Amino acid sequence: MRDALDAMVRRLPRRRTLALVGGAVVLLVAIVVAGGAAYFAAGLGPDADAVAAVEADPNVSVDRTAVGTAVRDGPVTSSTVGLVYYPGGRVAHESYVPTAAEIVAASDRDAFVVVVDAPLNLAVLAPDRADRVRERYPEVDAWAVGGHSLGGAMACRHAAGNAEAYDALVLHAAYCDRDVSESGLDALSVLGGADGVIDAERERASRSNLPADARVVELDGVNHAGFGAYGPQPGDDPASLSPDASREAVGNATGTWLSERGAVTRDGPSRSVSDRAPGAVRSGAPVVAG
Repeated sequence: MRDALDAMVRRLPRRRTLALVGGAVVLLVAIVVAGGAAYFAAGLGPDADAVAAVEADPNVSVDRTAVGTAVRDGPVTSSTVGLVYYPGGRVAHESYVPTAAEIVAASDRDAFVVVVDAPLNLAVLAPDRADRVRERYPEVDAWAVGGHSLGGAMACRHAAGNAEAYDALVLHAAYCDRDVSESGLDALSVLGGADGVIDAERERASRSNLPADARVVELDGVNHAGFGAYGPQPGDDPASLSPDASREAVGNATGTWLSERGAVTRDGPSRSVSDRAPGAVRSGAPVVAG
């Protein structure tokens, strides 16, 4: 059989043989690319119930735009502080809508969060998508940029090259691989005490890339997946806090810090999303600042 096949190949014109081989290679590459694209496009999350709870809250507005999903609890004006938020790798961007709602609720300052809709759920494919967000909301004067996991790393890279456009950098279960220590940015790093995904040694070593006065906060009982609403994540450690309580802790740490970035405050006290939902009771996570 093999001899017959070899003889057949020898009888084929060389160009035709090369064309067949080339076509097979192209087909194989197309299959691999399509499979990879489908894998990342499927993404993790979102938790439909958690997102629906935010949408049902009369005090919160969820705006879906061409650049991402914006979460706010008031009008966007020149006194509003905006946070452009990059999602974690292979996580659907709307998985962070519940976290964004907690951030907005915890802030004493008028704030809103825009979660970037990244191609194939990979922020690395749209590292400068934050530019489009700022262009969409020209009335906003104060901006922070941040993200979760890979999204946090991409936010840091974007901030490193565009520091003049931002006031602050927010990292959630992430670390900077670019030096922003002399950028003039305020910086917040929120970590989970039960995070089994982040490379803890690299995170600690990378703190020298942050400004000297950066605030590092570790939330007891929060794991890597606790920063969003997308279910368990492979390789993660168990969380002692529920997903709702984890997101509330992340939101409180971030929203209160954003409040300190400026003097514009609300007329009334800030409230957690859980305070707005009748019958919902959550316990906050202990916070250890470093």
